[in-house]
Amino acid sequence: MGDILREPALFVGEIDAEFDLMLPPSSGEEYIKRVVIEAQQCDDVVVAENIKARIRTPMVAVKPLAGCVEAPASMVPTLDWQQCQLADFSSVRLEIDRIKHNLQNAEGRRRLRQTVLPDADDQVGWLEYICNMRPLLGLVLNMNQPLIEQVLEHLVEAVEEKGLISQPYGGWIYALLATLELPLNPDTCSCLRSLARTCSIIRASMTEENAKDVTALNLFICLVARYFRQMDLVDL
Repeated sequence: MGDILREPALFVGEIDAEFDLMLPPSSGEEYIKRVVIEAQQCDDVVVAENIKARIRTPMVAVKPLAGCVEAPASMVPTLDWQQCQLADFSSVRLEIDRIKHNLQNAEGRRRLRQTVLPDADDQVGWLEYICNMRPLLGLVLNMNQPLIEQVLEHLVEAVEEKGLISQPYGGWIYALLATLELPLNPDTCSCLRSLARTCSIIRASMTEENAKDVTALNLFICLVARYFRQMDLVDL
């Protein structure tokens, strides 16, 4: 097999050693002969010179994503409490699945048409809307998944900026989490992880005086870590 591969593909005949390579070829056969001569002048193996001064280490800016910040001992949720929250959340999602089709009736569609929603990319508009409108189940269920994911991202960014979860934000986050379809896409998964990490940072900065506000933070960390299977963020 190796000998066959070494056989010339084209017959070029005798090659005159006095071939003048400076003159243009006058025929196709002469052109092929020039190619053969130039190939014979090339080394069988060529090794490039390794000039270390020209080799640069690639500079890639990588922002590490840390896990959740450990909670103060007095604010760590018990395992029983976390399991109760998971059971309640699972029940809510099952109920949502049961009634989802009932909300597609004429009354539900009419309410949705009468509700003017901000554009999906309008973060300021959505945050103002959320502060003035409690998360009606029918409204949230009639939002498509891309809109649910986008609004959730707006809320998580706002929580990161403000360093707290207000009551309107908390209610909407819970409602949006309850209507998220599985499996999560990578962007939404990253958004949920950011939510859990931010909650843990806020929790770690709390004092005993405002420890009562830790419940919502523990809840969202629990749901992201245990229900949505981001187990490296779990409170043990």
